[in-house]
Amino acid sequence: MPETLPVSHVELEQTLSAAVAEGGASEAHGLLAGIICAGGKSAPELWLTHLLGENTLSAAAVEVRRQLMALHTGILRQLNDDAFGFDLLLPDDEAPLSLRTEALSQWCGGFLYGLALGGFREGTEMPETVSEVMKDFYEISHARFAYEATDDADEAAYMEIVEYVRMSVLLLHEELLPLPPTARLQ
Repeated sequence: MPETLPVSHVELEQTLSAAVAEGGASEAHGLLAGIICAGGKSAPELWLTHLLGENTLSAAAVEVRRQLMALHTGILRQLNDDAFGFDLLLPDDEAPLSLRTEALSQWCGGFLYGLALGGFREGTEMPETVSEVMKDFYEISHARFAYEATDDADEAAYMEIVEYVRMSVLLLHEELLPLPPTARLQ
């Protein structure tokens, strides 16, 4: 049975909002996944500061820390699941498509930032597929979606992109671990 995450998108979004976080649930999940894929041992204080700014001591910030630590463990389990059970933390399918696509954009941006926080160096020699995926994630993270009315084709396209991102993360996890010492920040 695939590993499920210990916190939902709605729960984490509410906690981050209460802590007046600078990022949302999808960005936070992408950030953690990126750190893990880079093989980094980033201290929680580093990514908490990125998400919360200087507000890391409030009761809400303490709860964010607890949820993110549990989420970090859940992501590790999912990425190491032989059944490819990794899932992106995005709004539910009932949410408007515009909200889901914006969250996907934030997820990809968080992932790329997480790679950097995890020690991945820009310019590191890497397989062509890794480079292509990172370019695609960059494009997705900078895309702005404008939907007034959606149809089944839009839903299908969104689901295909989500699946592409999901499978690409699994690929990057395999391709980047372990990174050679020269690719790590010293």
